[in-house]
Amino acid sequence: MKILEVNKFNHLRGGADKHFLDLVNLLQSKGEEVAVFSMYHPQNRESEWSKYFVSRVDYEKGNIFNKLKGILRMFWSLEARRKIAALLDDFQPDIVHIHNIYHQISPSILPEIKKRKIPIVMTVHDWKLICPNYLLNCEEPYCRKCVSGKYWHCFAQKCVKNSYLKSLLCGLELSFHRWLKIYEKNIDLFLAPSQFVKDVLIQAGFSVEKIKVLPHFANRRGLTSTEGEGYAIYFGRVSKEKNVDELIEIFKDLPMRLVLAGNKDDDFETSNYPNIKYVGFKNTNELERLIRNSKFVVSASRLPETFGLIALEATGNNKPFLGYKVGAYPEIIENGKNGYLAENYSEFKEKIAQYAAGNFPRFKFSEEKFDPVRYGAEVVDIFRSLC
Repeated sequence: MKILEVNKFNHLRGGADKHFLDLVNLLQSKGEEVAVFSMYHPQNRESEWSKYFVSRVDYEKGNIFNKLKGILRMFWSLEARRKIAALLDDFQPDIVHIHNIYHQISPSILPEIKKRKIPIVMTVHDWKLICPNYLLNCEEPYCRKCVSGKYWHCFAQKCVKNSYLKSLLCGLELSFHRWLKIYEKNIDLFLAPSQFVKDVLIQAGFSVEKIKVLPHFANRRGLTSTEGEGYAIYFGRVSKEKNVDELIEIFKDLPMRLVLAGNKDDDFETSNYPNIKYVGFKNTNELERLIRNSKFVVSASRLPETFGLIALEATGNNKPFLGYKVGAYPEIIENGKNGYLAENYSEFKEKIAQYAAGNFPRFKFSEEKFDPVRYGAEVVDIFRSLC
């Protein structure tokens, strides 16, 4: 089968990109013919299809021209539509699998694919389909203010980067795309990585018949020691949104090191506490080494995670995971078996102290639910059924 995988980044930045890259490898290992469509970036994985990639836009560090180009691309991109058309003519895929395309690529590519009568599947990695800031984080357990399709709440509460301008642009962007019904009209099937995602999308008006739950997979790393080198690790975006400041506050008084790995937001300050170490962004091999040598993995995020790849990576490396009972985490973590999900801050702090003292579950990763072989077979079956 000829499969076109589409994601705005063809290098490792976050959980969605890791899943995308791992899936490309998995499909190719099964003998499927895979092409990639993405945005140009100097850190991209090498691809024979890179000549079709859209030009780079940088919303944070680009010049004024680049940022203006990025604003226009949020809504529509003639370049992306032209280049995807050329790639479709060249590769002629049987199916197109979309991951994250907003901002850097835009959904303008979807009608170009659909007019060729090629089925389109989209994996839902975050909440951008229904939330301008893609986090659903304005209230607990998750924000419902924009679910109805009225996005003025985003502007009023400065939901995007605490900026009225950025919030206005993202609210207008989603209003435009929802008015066009560009996702609803062109996507044949939404793959939800958790039942939680499916339930929220249905509440937002998406058709239940067009949503299928397919949990992500973990590449099992083999048996690793749970003794570790005496530190806990958090990996992912180091930011206030991920509640990393709470982790620092808890660990500063514990006789255990906390290692923070990942890209750090510009406005986030890491501490000078001797047992808190920020090691920056790590590639896949470096990160796996850090996880294997840790005692446990921890996250203080209260965001309604669509899946929680940090928890899956922990269990895949035979490390217990400690976090809050939010989003899709309960579909991965069972208290006392492969980690613990706390209901509140005091319980979370207490469990961290217990884990730091060595009182945590020791287990073997044997969850067939997240097996890559199972995932590969099921996703190909889904693709074939639509073809």
